[in-house]
Amino acid sequence: MKKAMIVPAIGFVILAVFIGAGFLTSNPVQPTTTSTSSFSVPGTPLRAMPAAHDLKVITVSGQPPGNIINAVSIPDGAVRVSFSNNSAAAQQYDAQIRLSTHDSQGAVEKFFTKAMKKQGWQIFDTGPADHNPGALEVLAKKAGSDGFFWEMGAVVSATTFGAHAPPGGSTSFIVRLFQQPDPD
Repeated sequence: MKKAMIVPAIGFVILAVFIGAGFLTSNPVQPTTTSTSSFSVPGTPLRAMPAAHDLKVITVSGQPPGNIINAVSIPDGAVRVSFSNNSAAAQQYDAQIRLSTHDSQGAVEKFFTKAMKKQGWQIFDTGPADHNPGALEVLAKKAGSDGFFWEMGAVVSATTFGAHAPPGGSTSFIVRLFQQPDPD
């Protein structure tokens, strides 16, 4: 009987090892930072604000995860104009917010290039935006704590001047978050 108990004991040890490894390698859900303090972004005169408040309107069922939300900043003083869910019937998350600022297109594009790098995004494309003449884009990716990779795109429209714009002009930009589909 003692020899027969070795098999369940080995099974229990193996099970305990795998459960322990699961706890050690899991990525806990990170809470969303609620800070509203601006901070400097080296290489640009614009100050950054955490975007969690503005992204709240496109946060659905814990998506995007906290580490992605916490890694998104917008220029201080930018105002959310609109938001949209681009997911339709797709399985993965895809949503965006549109904002406006009194800073120039070049300053906003440079801001996103520097701020995204500072916050751990891996930039893979910059330059003229596809299907949006005159706009500039900064595209990057980051691993989410949910096990998926996420892409962030900042598409910055040309600065406009006119009767309703401030003396320095107005620049509209979009921040889009997209969950990468599982590659299987």
